[in-house]
Amino acid sequence: MQDKIWSESNPDAYFPRYRGYVAQNGAGELQSQSKYIQHVAYIRLKNLQVGYNFPVNLIKKVGLSNARVVLSAENIFTYSPLYKITRDIDVESIGNVEGGGNGNNYPQLKSYSIGFTATF
Repeated sequence: MQDKIWSESNPDAYFPRYRGYVAQNGAGELQSQSKYIQHVAYIRLKNLQVGYNFPVNLIKKVGLSNARVVLSAENIFTYSPLYKITRDIDVESIGNVEGGGNGNNYPQLKSYSIGFTATF
């Protein structure tokens, strides 16, 4: 991400140079501009569960009346046009005032699990 932040050696960078809030203008207020307005539509596969019930004639041989295995995954896939610029921003948090909306959040973590249920 450092290569996308403005510096004297990188004047064509996408993001502005770092500076403190007080230094943004004389009153310390943000100056509005439209350079960073982005199309942040996205597609996400957030949850996937796949289950399989074992055939009764197979599980009766080991003394079971029912057996099932379940595979589950969370936050499997996300794509947004914004990722051409940076993958460090979660597109679900942009513009969400109640949730912060400033991009200062944790990345989406992937989770995979497997489960097995059996009835005797």
